Amino acid sequence: MSVRALARQLGLSPTAVSLALRGSPRVSATVRARVERAARAAGHVPNARLAELMREVRRSAAPQYRGTLGALWLFPEEEPWRERPIYAHLGQLLAGARARAEAHGYRLENFWLKAPGMTPRRLAQILAARGIRGVFCLGSLDPEERFPAALRRFAVVTQGVSIPDRMHRVMSHFTADARTLWGELQRRGYRRPGLGILVSGDRRTDHLYSATFLSEQERAGTAPPVPVLRAEAWDEVGFARWFDAHRPDVIVLHQYADYVRAVEAFLARRKLRVPRDVGLALLDKIEDRERHAGICQDPVRIGAMAAELLLGRLLLQDLATPEHPKVELVGGAWNEGRTLRRARAGG
Repeated sequence: MSVRALARQLGLSPTAVSLALRGSPRVSATVRARVERAARAAGHVPNARLAELMREVRRSAAPQYRGTLGALWLFPEEEPWRERPIYAHLGQLLAGARARAEAHGYRLENFWLKAPGMTPRRLAQILAARGIRGVFCLGSLDPEERFPAALRRFAVVTQGVSIPDRMHRVMSHFTADARTLWGELQRRGYRRPGLGILVSGDRRTDHLYSATFLSEQERAGTAPPVPVLRAEAWDEVGFARWFDAHRPDVIVLHQYADYVRAVEAFLARRKLRVPRDVGLALLDKIEDRERHAGICQDPVRIGAMAAELLLGRLLLQDLATPEHPKVELVGGAWNEGRTLRRARAGG
């Protein structure tokens, strides 16, 4: 019986069953015992070769040099994380991937696909000449940009949702993060959360933040519901119209520091104090963690998991475009800050 079939039988996720069969401490002893009993009854035999390969990937002892991986991006800038603060997370993704690769004996070499004179075909030749078979793609500024066909003969793992091709990827767990934030708002007594998100940010999160907020409002019976405010850029007139019409008691914003500052300035001009008169919470990136409450994503961990996924593909000689791409999700962490009122006692 396969892991997936066993998971369906037990009503668990395939990940939980796989972890239990490996004796991982990430699942409870009760779940491990339940899975092991069901596996024995079903005659499940673990894939010893695969288990050995994955143990090799996770081995923490500093190994000898084994090879080089490539890191490439389709952004117009050579190092966008240095030139534009909004892309600082790309540098953190690289740092996480590099640290994990080096822990297993691999170097991570950077390649800018849109460098002057560079083409996908030429980059493929460079990678092959250097013996690089695996590539970590950081994504593209254009969420519709396709991954170059000339590079699809390599093992590729990407992050986020900006490349729409069938690829293994690691990304933030946008739905779980939005639900965590919603739960924190409920514990603090907020009943009319309003989400403001740029159209570009809505696309880059696969519309999962906005969909989750609308779903949670329906479940909570928010009446009348607060529509999601989507905008191409900061528009004070449009924001004021939305705020006055729907009167959110807490404003939730996504990612963009300039937009956050514009909203704070708007509230100050209205003489509305945060959090006394209206709450403020952020999703994704929190630059001032002492001040702002919300969810902090973990790009370093996303990069590390992407490197692990890529190394696993190389060990299994899995270089083909996947028929059923794997998506690994990384949840963010709650940041308390000072822009929300305190949670109710016992909430």
